[in-house]
Amino acid sequence: MSELIFLARTASDYDSFAVLVREYVEWCRTRYEHDAWFVEKVFGYQDLDGELQNLATAYGPPNGKTLLVRNGEQVCGGGAFHRLPDGTCEMKRLYVSDRFKGQGIGYRLAEALIAAARADGFSLMRLDTGNLLREATAMYRKLGFKECAPYLEYPEKLLPYLVFMELQLTR
Repeated sequence: MSELIFLARTASDYDSFAVLVREYVEWCRTRYEHDAWFVEKVFGYQDLDGELQNLATAYGPPNGKTLLVRNGEQVCGGGAFHRLPDGTCEMKRLYVSDRFKGQGIGYRLAEALIAAARADGFSLMRLDTGNLLREATAMYRKLGFKECAPYLEYPEKLLPYLVFMELQLTR
């Protein structure tokens, strides 16, 4: 294992995370090429443009944490969690660049995010993902996440394309 998982702290770190998030959106556009409207609607509904301008606020202390993965000098993956209004947390934007996929980096990153949320005192972590992102859903199940009812409001038209999951963080 030659990669290093680290906490985003600087503007440069969050800029690297923004690059990954944009890459993730493009990857989703490819995955959902036959339902391109879905990607635009989901990220539009989530106000991705506003999020990208405020990553440190949305996913940095005290609202959450962003972890990045460096392989050599290159940031090759990242993910975050943030506090939800009900006091639980939500994992967001977990992504590993294509050329680094298949090495277990995403799994180790997810484990690190779960451990950080647990250390921050959260008792429940939630996430939503696309129904065609089967590798991600399988990984989340392997980590112990279970499917759950939608915990956020989305337009009815989007719900069939989404999978909602949660993980109890307290033992």
